[in-house]
Amino acid sequence: MIKALHLDDRLIHGQVAISWTRFLDANVLLVINDEVVKNELRKKTLKMAVPPGVKYGFRSVEDGIAFLNAPENQKYKIMALVSDPQDAAKVCKGVKDVQRLTIGGVRKRAEYITDNLNLTNEDMKALLEVIKTGVAVGMLPTPSDKFVNLEKLLVKALKNQEG
Repeated sequence: MIKALHLDDRLIHGQVAISWTRFLDANVLLVINDEVVKNELRKKTLKMAVPPGVKYGFRSVEDGIAFLNAPENQKYKIMALVSDPQDAAKVCKGVKDVQRLTIGGVRKRAEYITDNLNLTNEDMKALLEVIKTGVAVGMLPTPSDKFVNLEKLLVKALKNQEG
């Protein structure tokens, strides 16, 4: 069962490994990213952050969606991790059990939306697509933070950027 879908360009890091896995009682961290699947060095680096007793996996977007939908994987408590809004949109469209998309941060040279969140037009459109599916989208770097719904900020930022 998917316990959380989290968007963070860092994927697995200290907050995910400690705060999120404990809060969710997650026993699987699933990185869903087409590039990471092909990069052995990146996988090794990410594995180092996985806490003891927690399983991990790396899947392409297509395979990650299939994994999350497979009945035999419902026994796991999965925190799925994506690093960009486009992948988040694909997962939200392909997996029926996603309730909300939490965002830890996307740091890139792009429009400043809020702390630790810089997005291109394509990123904002992808997140607005997620919202249209009924999935709430908001900033939540750690489980102890307050969920900040981003819908109004995204609409405003996209309108400003497009002129």
